[in-house]
Amino acid sequence: MDVCVENVFITPAIETINVIHATAEEKDRAASSDPHHGHRETDAEPETVARGSSPADSSESGGTSGSCSGGSLDPSPKPDAPHTEAATEKNPWSAWSWLGVCKNSTRKIPNTIPNIVHVDVDAFFASVEQVLNPKLRGKPVLVGRGCVASASYEAKFHGVKTAMGFREALRVCPKAIVVPGQYEHYADFAERVRRILETYTPAVETAALDDFYLDFAGTERLYPDYEATLLRLQAEIRGRTGLSVSVGAARTKVVASIASRLERPRGFRMVAPGEEENFLTPLPVEKLHGIGHVHAGALAERGIATIGQLRQVPKPALRAAFGEAIGQQIWERARGLDGREVLLPSTPKSVSRETTIEGGTIDTEFLGGLIEYLSERIGSTLREYGKQARTIGLRIRYVDHFSAHQAVRLTKPTNDERELLAAAKDLFTKLFTRRVAVRLAGVSVHNLETDKRQHELFDTNANRRWYLNRGLDSVRGRYGWNAVFYGKGLELREHYATKPNGLVLSTPCLSR
Repeated sequence: MDVCVENVFITPAIETINVIHATAEEKDRAASSDPHHGHRETDAEPETVARGSSPADSSESGGTSGSCSGGSLDPSPKPDAPHTEAATEKNPWSAWSWLGVCKNSTRKIPNTIPNIVHVDVDAFFASVEQVLNPKLRGKPVLVGRGCVASASYEAKFHGVKTAMGFREALRVCPKAIVVPGQYEHYADFAERVRRILETYTPAVETAALDDFYLDFAGTERLYPDYEATLLRLQAEIRGRTGLSVSVGAARTKVVASIASRLERPRGFRMVAPGEEENFLTPLPVEKLHGIGHVHAGALAERGIATIGQLRQVPKPALRAAFGEAIGQQIWERARGLDGREVLLPSTPKSVSRETTIEGGTIDTEFLGGLIEYLSERIGSTLREYGKQARTIGLRIRYVDHFSAHQAVRLTKPTNDERELLAAAKDLFTKLFTRRVAVRLAGVSVHNLETDKRQHELFDTNANRRWYLNRGLDSVRGRYGWNAVFYGKGLELREHYATKPNGLVLSTPCLSR
């Protein structure tokens, strides 16, 4: 097909243009000897351009030029140029438009639909538990260990909220059923939802385990009834997985995410282009992504309760109150502005693993073993992606909700969990300074680089560690994570149950 197009049509078109240029030069030479004739040519030239005719249309070379009207080949000349263009406009599906031969094939179709779609699974963990165990359907379900990681809407209607302690949650909803959580099932259901979304558009970004952004730009012809398509997507996920999702559509991520969360569960909201500010104006400021309870309280003290009122605050005042970056972000998002695009799957920019500890603990040996386990998981993930970390951070939270966090730059990038563990333990020694039980521990790495092992070519110890880590990864990949572990893992196995993919920690959704 490509050879045919090149030999038969594109080359004659180029030859025709060359003939036209030669004819124009001949007419210019004639015009220099006949001034009256020259004026007539000068007046006629702009008229031809204004009518939209192409050089091939105005040529009289007959069969050497191919017409683009409707994709047909007509050897006769086309004196009526506007009619030719109109024919192409009416048939945008012609082969010539797709091949890029017609001059108006580069005309961009304006994007008139709210192309960014946010899909949020309703009460994800609790909903999966209800699908796996039909006896839980219609009943208040709480998922987590120590605190609520997810609550079904039957429990939320009684006042239960995410991150609430179980003692308070059971006081608010005494009939709630508590389940510990099964991360491997949640990951499986999340992947099933993603595969369904990818049948509608390849541009799918996983923002979180149960959060997805889709970009439908350029699919206007594929989905003429856009709203019906999104409703069909919502129904298909429900039918194939048993999970309900809320859908929001807008021109930006921030507006789409707000729209999807307004009417949960099974919410559906489309914000037409140009209606973003009207949509946001009556909403409370807490609905705006990036504004938490602290910022909302500071705004409430100044009499600002809605996004519409927030929009009246000058940008310099927001920057002064919340800092340059956050103030600028709040100012933009209050107007529905968001430059973030839907990102295709890629390697991570950071890796973090953290978990809560039921009741808290001040046992430094236990905390040390937990930090070692989290460091192992991070090292394995880094090697899986072929990355090394330049920066490592440690975060601990006490039972009185006081948090401490610190990060340090490593002397050299690494994905060896023993090196990560050594740095994490140094940070723990600096941060654990209070005689209060620790409720949460988390390790994170940032500033990731491609694994460049040639830097360790002559380092014997580093080479030994490299082969040992790859051996561990190979064994765990074949027999499961618990097939081999370091010494301190024995103590952790006295406190936590085990599964093939690792320990069952208090927050399995965060500590895989």
